Amino acid sequence: MSSLPDRQPGKPTPAAPNSASGPAAADGTPDPAELARAVRRLADRYRHLSESRLRARIDPDGHSDDTRATLGLALARRLAALGDAPGGAEVPDLGVFAVGDQIAVTGLDLVRELEGAWGEPGAGGALAEALAAVREVAALV
Repeated sequence: MSSLPDRQPGKPTPAAPNSASGPAAADGTPDPAELARAVRRLADRYRHLSESRLRARIDPDGHSDDTRATLGLALARRLAALGDAPGGAEVPDLGVFAVGDQIAVTGLDLVRELEGAWGEPGAGGALAEALAAVREVAALV
C-alpha cells in the first residue's frame, strides 16, 4: 500500500522544490532531487561491487547473516513499498548483480511519485523515510 497521498483529478499539486536551489527547502526538509542523488550514488556503488563483496556479510563478527546484496534488495523492496507498488507485489530476487539496478528503478520511481505529490500530506514523510533508509544502507555498504 502506498504511503503517498491520493491525488485528486483536476486538483493542481504544488511543484517540487527546484533542485537548483540546493539539497533542502527553506524549512530544512529535503526535496525529491536530494533523494534522486542519493539513490543514484548508492545504485552506482552497488553496480561496482565485486561478487565477493556483494555476498560478504555486513557484520562478519556479529550475529546477522545480512550481506550487502540482501541489504540492497531489502532497500529496493522498502522503496517500492513507500511508492505506489501494487498491493502484495514484491521486488523479486534477481541475483546479486541486479541489486544496484533494482535500487535505482524503485528509488527513482519513488522520486517521480513524490515530485507529482509534492505538497500533499504524507509526501514529506515518505521522502524523509526513503532518504533515511538510503543513507542507512549507504553507511553500511
